[in-house]
Amino acid sequence: MSGSSLQFDERDNVFAREDLKPGTPEYEEMYRRHPQWKACDDHIRSLPGLGAYVSAADMAMFNAPSWLMERIGAPDIVDGQPAPERVEITPERATMKVKSLARRLGSDLVGISLMNPAYAYSHRGRMIYPEEPWGEKITVGHRYAVSLGFREDLDLVRTGPYHGEMMETGLVYLRSAVTSVALAGYIRMLGYSARAHHFRNYQLLPVPLAVEAGLGELGRCGFLLTREFGNCLRLSTVTTDLPLICDRPVDIGVDDFCNRCKLCAEVCPSQAISKGGKVNVRGVMKWQIDPVKCLSYWNRVGTDCGVCIGSCPWTEPDNTFHRTAAKVASKSKWSRIFLLWIYPIIYGKYRPKTLPDWLNPRADTLFSGD
Repeated sequence: MSGSSLQFDERDNVFAREDLKPGTPEYEEMYRRHPQWKACDDHIRSLPGLGAYVSAADMAMFNAPSWLMERIGAPDIVDGQPAPERVEITPERATMKVKSLARRLGSDLVGISLMNPAYAYSHRGRMIYPEEPWGEKITVGHRYAVSLGFREDLDLVRTGPYHGEMMETGLVYLRSAVTSVALAGYIRMLGYSARAHHFRNYQLLPVPLAVEAGLGELGRCGFLLTREFGNCLRLSTVTTDLPLICDRPVDIGVDDFCNRCKLCAEVCPSQAISKGGKVNVRGVMKWQIDPVKCLSYWNRVGTDCGVCIGSCPWTEPDNTFHRTAAKVASKSKWSRIFLLWIYPIIYGKYRPKTLPDWLNPRADTLFSGD
């Protein structure tokens, strides 16, 4: 399945490009292939970077989960040999057990789909583990994909682009990593092949697989948008050859909603989110963000922002009013129009929440008047 024209090459990912060191063979090869990216990528590498203006005490709180996540992203942790003898189990029973264990391990949403070959990376682009070299072809040979969604704390996300959002993102990515690794290990103990894919070691694109698994739909901002949590969640995936029962994609009205709503695009500090329509991306019509603008902003202000999450009308507190509004909006065009009209009246323009007292203030100010 490697080499499909529909697959994305992880080497072309902006994070993988940011990793490149001038003078290395990988750097030279990348900009031989894509000379048009060299100037903007060099500029990104020259910026202050993630963590700039954040106190050492707070960065340690961010780096500790990242340190652990990198260790459980090692190839022999995310993958391994299945037990020599298989446990005989029906697909229905296996599906129940896999979903139940995923939730017990900490996943808030679980869905299952076939592993679409177009959603596997074609070549490896990150340089974290020597056993998985840059440029190596990727083959995800499993038939099924288990998509896992992990809710973020909305109050912390809405401190973005201040670093409360960054702290929450790092911690939830760790939760997603632990759950995916443990779930893949469980499946291998049953005698079936399984691999965890999380933030430190993906071989695939988790968002489109989550869409096919029925967790939600792709929103204008490039995130998965769910009925339960809006786009305020992070994803990991487990691929396997354990026979499972697949879920179906859902239609919760995201296309119509995001076509009418442009709030995330209007408040995006980097103007990376399009206010226009969908475009053809590797054969699929979708809204396409500008990843260079997004990452440049991150590296300039020193956090991973999160304003597009905090400003989304779907991403509201988990209460009866919002659950009812989300349910109605997912089924009725006129309800979506009404909610989009009333949302700015109720909530006003996006402003970051105050950092909790367990975090130190930044060394600079991002918003005038703060």
